[in-house]
Amino acid sequence: MIRLSTLLWALLVALSGYAMFQIKYEVVQLEDERARLDHRIDAAREQIRVLDAEWSFLNQPARLDQLAKHFLDLHPLGADQIGHLAQLPRRSPSPPAAAEAAAPPSAPSQPTAAPRLANARAAVMQ
Repeated sequence: MIRLSTLLWALLVALSGYAMFQIKYEVVQLEDERARLDHRIDAAREQIRVLDAEWSFLNQPARLDQLAKHFLDLHPLGADQIGHLAQLPRRSPSPPAAAEAAAPPSAPSQPTAAPRLANARAAVMQ
């Protein structure tokens, strides 16, 4: 008859063989995943190199100067374009503090700045 210890050792060897097979299978899967990730990283790095090259080409000073001359109507600043502080409209006086407290918060207490800004721009451009 087979000894009990021999049977236990055979069972232990079989279990360790199965465990080694499972570990090897998991390692192969992880290596495949690592290879896929390495490939994706290499592709991303190549794409970054291409984008850097395109960025360098698009930002060449000579090319930008040519585009600016073609699409933008830029000229040197003339002396007639510079305004003086005296040409700006005066700020309207602020209302007293009591009138501000009595006015409802939804009603504007001062006229909007848009007309004053338009007047100031017109004065500067003249």
